[in-house]
Amino acid sequence: MFRFSEGKNSALSCFLLFQLSSHFFFSPLYSQNFSPKTITPNSEELILVTEVSSGKPKSEKVYGASEFLKREYSPASTFKTYLVLSLLENYSIDPEEKIECVDKHIPNSPRLLNLRDALFYSSNEYFEKIFPKLGKDKLDLTLRKIGYLENSKANTKIEDWWIDLAGLKHGGRIRLTPKKIHSSWAKIFGNGYGLSKGITEEWKKTLFWSECPEREANVYGKTGSWEGSFWFQGALVRSQSDYVIYTILNRSKSGSRSGTIIRFYELTGCKIPSLE
Repeated sequence: MFRFSEGKNSALSCFLLFQLSSHFFFSPLYSQNFSPKTITPNSEELILVTEVSSGKPKSEKVYGASEFLKREYSPASTFKTYLVLSLLENYSIDPEEKIECVDKHIPNSPRLLNLRDALFYSSNEYFEKIFPKLGKDKLDLTLRKIGYLENSKANTKIEDWWIDLAGLKHGGRIRLTPKKIHSSWAKIFGNGYGLSKGITEEWKKTLFWSECPEREANVYGKTGSWEGSFWFQGALVRSQSDYVIYTILNRSKSGSRSGTIIRFYELTGCKIPSLE
């Protein structure tokens, strides 16, 4: 058994909500040799999917609430993905060092967390404690180098996103389209950022979620919850050249962090790991 400590609804309730509120049906996404699943989005859910086969994009598809594509949203805690990159490339952190954190949403808190744990549980306190070793200037350089704020309709400049230390948990003033958030995530697994192999592999290790023997693959991911948006960005990776990238955005009033996690694992056919 597992339980989720964030969100208003139980995991089972969220699962049933997604099942009962589906209105559209689409044909199978993937070839029989990887992940033959269907996507049935509800009216307040957007799902972006990129499949890569033999190192080349095989399909890029959008399902669900297409009106969300025209708007910009806070990346929420998916922003921590790029904060972690900056910590790693600036050697500002030992990924295995454990820090005691007392985030209320984390099971069995207070508990000791290393870098991978901090991303998995989306700890806010961990990153607030570690951030002084990095600093905003170095983080800004990383964001600029990877083009994280490119094409922002809000015209947020790199130097202007900052609010305060607490704003690290959602990226401050940053607002981006779902496609931009999705493409930034996809580039990690295609090494579109041109990073060194060492940094890239260390980065991916921190994003690891679970093994998926059902699909002969590994799952990587990051959650995000802020301003009524519930995100899950996932990657189902079989090899360096064969993988599927997902971005799920749920804007339902009854949405939750746990709901997006369940949704991803439902779509992939993988077993949900223990989140304790």
